[in-house]
Amino acid sequence: MLFIKRRTNPAAKLAKRQYARVYNINLPGLKLALMMFALFFLCLIIYCCVVEYSETTLAQGVVINAKGDVQVRAKASGTIMNIPIKEGQYVKANQILFSLSRDYGGKEGSVIEYEAAHYLSEIKRNNDRMRNMTSSVDNLKRNLTRQLAIIDDQISASSIKINKAKELVANTQETLGSYALIEKKGYVSKNDLNIRRNDVLNAQLNLKLEESNLLQLQSNKSSIRDNTQYQIDDLKTQSLYLDNRNSEIERTLATQGSKSLTMLAPTDGYVVAINFPPGKAVTQDTEVVVVIRHDTSSPLEGYIYIPSDGAGRINAGDKVKIRFDAWPVDKYGTVTTTLEDFVPITIDTRSLLVPLPQGKTYYLARVQLPPFFTDSGKRKRMLLGGMTLNADIVLDKRPLVVLLLAPLERARQRFLSF
Repeated sequence: MLFIKRRTNPAAKLAKRQYARVYNINLPGLKLALMMFALFFLCLIIYCCVVEYSETTLAQGVVINAKGDVQVRAKASGTIMNIPIKEGQYVKANQILFSLSRDYGGKEGSVIEYEAAHYLSEIKRNNDRMRNMTSSVDNLKRNLTRQLAIIDDQISASSIKINKAKELVANTQETLGSYALIEKKGYVSKNDLNIRRNDVLNAQLNLKLEESNLLQLQSNKSSIRDNTQYQIDDLKTQSLYLDNRNSEIERTLATQGSKSLTMLAPTDGYVVAINFPPGKAVTQDTEVVVVIRHDTSSPLEGYIYIPSDGAGRINAGDKVKIRFDAWPVDKYGTVTTTLEDFVPITIDTRSLLVPLPQGKTYYLARVQLPPFFTDSGKRKRMLLGGMTLNADIVLDKRPLVVLLLAPLERARQRFLSF
């Protein structure tokens, strides 16, 4: 027989790591924490659906004066004798920029005589072209008068035809009415009545055709007049250009008596380039000095260069945020403007005004800038020509949730779309 002995001795003490600890859970506090956590995520989702982010394209550029630069060119061939200015120097209008000495040749005679003969031959060619243009204008006017007279005769004949067609329509309608009355009495057959109806329809159709012909003649008359006037205006513009060129040549010939020329600054500004040193021989119309106009009241422009990988959706009128390197954005803020012009043609990297990474193609765009802007501290900050800038061109605005879901959308289009 098996007896179970009741143990009265207390159990042996266990070590701390040999049993599980029991924690007291504050259920109301846990519910409150979970509710706050859920509200946080709900607010985050609402924020992502309501708040928009701007999709932008980054571009770089430079600030220039809206009036541009002035290129001072040599008025005649010769040798540069003296350049009393330096690059970066501020010059005033009519200040001496450089002196030019006219060279004399050997067996062929002087440069002045050669240029005079060249100018005289150009004047002769221009006069011949102007006479031909005047003759062409007279011929165009005579042809226009003759063509308008022919069209007017055709319009008159068409008007007579329209009147006759209207009379024919009235007569056929009257005949149809008479046939309809006597057809009821049995004097004519329905076949005769249908023939009269066809006569009315044919008369109305002829009337519509004549009216359409009249409208076409009037349209041709306006078109011929406009085209001829355009050709006449174009010939007159070319003739005016040649006349101005002859006047310029005559002024040049009148001032060719001296052996030296002094070129003056056409406006106030800064000398930014001297292309030739003293003693260098140059030909006529060679660019020697470049002066940037200095006008603090003039509006500024920004030339920005957009890389090809970000120029697909650029349009004039897009919003642009400008950040100037001279005024850090974290302290002075940005300037918001609009894209005034976008040139959809790639530009030569050698003509860039700012250094940009090589190996890419760029497009040129232009924005209008104020002479100064107000920073976050309500202070005016002056903008100067030559300042480099970074531009964020706003392409589109979308909810923030679209940005968060963009990786999933790209994965779907890449792996799940067939």
